[in-house]
Amino acid sequence: MMKGQKLSNRLGVCSRLLAYLGALSLFVMMLLTAADVVGRYLFNAPILGVFELTEYMVLILIFSFLGYTQSKHAHISVDILVNRMSKRAQAYIDLFNHILCLGLMVLITWMGIKKALELMEVGGISPNLAIPDYPFVFFLVLGCAVMCIEYVRDLIRLIGVLREDVRP
Repeated sequence: MMKGQKLSNRLGVCSRLLAYLGALSLFVMMLLTAADVVGRYLFNAPILGVFELTEYMVLILIFSFLGYTQSKHAHISVDILVNRMSKRAQAYIDLFNHILCLGLMVLITWMGIKKALELMEVGGISPNLAIPDYPFVFFLVLGCAVMCIEYVRDLIRLIGVLREDVRP
């Protein structure tokens, strides 16, 4: 196995680990919601802060799966016109798309870091449970950073495809 392929595989582990964390978040959210419903309707005792905890777990869920979904090329795409083009043209369109998306994800990551640091400084907390907000914004940053890694992996693959297509 080539050195670049080993590095790519190691970077892909980040996506899988975050996906497991996202699945765990979904499971805990399901249990918490079920417990809240049972408590609310059977015992007239809802669990305090379930809405806040669910919001945080939804954030974990969404940003856990960004990179993994990209690694599996499972994001929704509309490719009616692109499928009719040559493989080379498709690769160039994919290359442009990945560069554009990488730039956007880098921007979101950078702004997320700024927001998390700002929340740390001002002490932003949730209203009922007083949970600090900044760790969850840092998690958003982590999810976006892993997505950036997946875009870089795809760009390397696309450049390799285009180079091989050029060789005689």
